[in-house]
Amino acid sequence: MNRYKLVYLIYALVLIGLIFISFSSIAEATVTAGDKLYFIKKQLLWVGIGTIGFYLATKIKIDFIKFNSTWLFYGSILLLCLLFIPGISQQTLGARRWINLGPLAIQPSEIFKLSATIFFAKLFSIPQNQTIKNLIIYLGIPLVLIILEPNLSTAILITVIGITIYYLSGGEIVSLFGLSFVMVILSFVLIFSSPYRLARFNSLLNLDSDSNSTSYHSSQMILALTSGHFTGKGFANSEEKYRYLPKISTDSILAVIGEETGFIGICVIVFLYTIITLHLIKISQIVHDPFQSLFTAGVACWITFQSLINISAVAGLIPLTGIPLPLISYGGSSLVTLMFALGLVQNIVYSNKYENVKEDHHYGHPPHSRHRAN
Repeated sequence: MNRYKLVYLIYALVLIGLIFISFSSIAEATVTAGDKLYFIKKQLLWVGIGTIGFYLATKIKIDFIKFNSTWLFYGSILLLCLLFIPGISQQTLGARRWINLGPLAIQPSEIFKLSATIFFAKLFSIPQNQTIKNLIIYLGIPLVLIILEPNLSTAILITVIGITIYYLSGGEIVSLFGLSFVMVILSFVLIFSSPYRLARFNSLLNLDSDSNSTSYHSSQMILALTSGHFTGKGFANSEEKYRYLPKISTDSILAVIGEETGFIGICVIVFLYTIITLHLIKISQIVHDPFQSLFTAGVACWITFQSLINISAVAGLIPLTGIPLPLISYGGSSLVTLMFALGLVQNIVYSNKYENVKEDHHYGHPPHSRHRAN
């Protein structure tokens, strides 16, 4: 196994993000910040911080992270609580998702995503803790806090990560199906009880209605994707980014990539996410330590489902969510926390010395803990 393959894949996606943000965000940055280079300068800063975080994560002892996982988990819940204290959080479009730190702002739900992946990997690496009761208890309060921000899409993503780690640890499947059914019902209740979520849901049924801004934005994303055809309009030749697409550097970045590079460009993005996911799964299958195996599988789930949510939203298959495209979309908290998580995985690769392992070893098998009888 190439010990640096993960690093190459990470920075391939980061570079793609920097290239498209640098050109696609000029008009948006000029209008919102008065500086056409605002978004690319901020993203370069976040990439720098993320790179430092990635490097530090490769040097930290994994056992130290494992030992302090509970403190990290409760600390991130405290950050979620701070969002509801006036003067500390930053309110945007009616949502409180960021904490002000002078010139920068952090998103506690992204930090919780990281700490939850670490915590549940530690929790369910111990056989006696592998109960659905533990999953519900430890997910309950933080998910309520995230939903109250409101940020339902991130709450769903974190739930999927937790459920995946629980399943791979050898958790009881029948109760897991029951919990999943309850979560789906609860999600629909939250959608239909919230006017703005309902508007997003209705946009799937009426994508051509200009009277609905959410539907209009979805239509423009789809138009940008389809107008790129097979090979695209050419780099920096997107027309939609100047007039119609919302939040170009975050929600709509994939639509711009599709318009400029066409179906081929989208396939390259999907291919890179597939390769990085398969590589993470391979690492989780080879490693013998249950915590390291479950954590790596959790990170694979994180990248897979987050990218699927963003791609599906841009393609009009699900309502717009605001979930960024991993490692590509503009955004500090999402990029830095994910790069730190991937740094921990790279740490696992270094510490386990996989260079002598054949590429096809253990392919197609679930993590070893899943082999035990339920």
